[in-house]
Amino acid sequence: MNDMDIWDLILKAWSALGAQFEPVLERYTSESGLPGRGWSILLAVLSFEPEPTTPAHLLVRGPYTSTEQYLHQLRYASERGFLSEVSNGEFRFSSNGEKWIKNLISDVRAVMAECDPLSEADSAQLLGLCEKLVDNSVRTPPPPDTWSIRLCMRLMPGKYPPLPHIEQAFSCLAAYRDDSHLSAWQKSGLPATSLEVLTFLWRDQVHSFDDINESLSHRGHPEQVYFDALRELRTRGLIDGSNSNLIITPDGQTFRGQVEADTNHFFFTPWKCSSDNDRQELIHLLNILWDGLQVS
Repeated sequence: MNDMDIWDLILKAWSALGAQFEPVLERYTSESGLPGRGWSILLAVLSFEPEPTTPAHLLVRGPYTSTEQYLHQLRYASERGFLSEVSNGEFRFSSNGEKWIKNLISDVRAVMAECDPLSEADSAQLLGLCEKLVDNSVRTPPPPDTWSIRLCMRLMPGKYPPLPHIEQAFSCLAAYRDDSHLSAWQKSGLPATSLEVLTFLWRDQVHSFDDINESLSHRGHPEQVYFDALRELRTRGLIDGSNSNLIITPDGQTFRGQVEADTNHFFFTPWKCSSDNDRQELIHLLNILWDGLQVS
């Protein structure tokens, strides 16, 4: 298996693990009154401590969503009593909010500990292999900048029980992939909204302006933002066609393909430090984890 195959295996195991604790998240969400996966923004707030959280903080890792949308989410969490707006646009946990998110994390990690299909020795070994990948990622010289992964590491639990630590290591690697993706395209100067539209066209997920607005409505941008995004992409020769029949050009395919290649290059560079034995053992243990979680 190559590095991408191993990463795909990590994602499969992570998804299977997520299915185990999803009922806990659903229960907390229902009790909280927060919309959708509203708890995720509280996890972000926790990772930023002791700094207050602002929309600008959230925009670093998630630049596709509007500032107004992030502000709305933070203020809604404040209205529900989870956060306090300490100054205009700056938020900190209320005492109840901090207790709530830490209880959620504790209950989720308790489920992880209970459903671990690995033996104690195998869990310890998988933990060490995942920890090595995370450490190598942080220590590899930029690019990318390690902003997202370092924030994610702040939420790392102790090493026992091992599966919550392993799960957070998966999360840290996903954060480093976000860091890698940001570094791969931001040097081009293309606005985030334009890149996301190009990505959706590149993946054949949208074909018109109406498709774009429907698919990206959750980002909180007005239609004009996506008109401007299309204008930018046309100016650069990355798309063609009318707004009812958008077409990615060969230059657009090349540009977006290079972003993906650069993302993979940055993301997998730290993996070169892993020996063939480590890789084989990682594959073996991830397969056991994935299979065991699917059965349980």
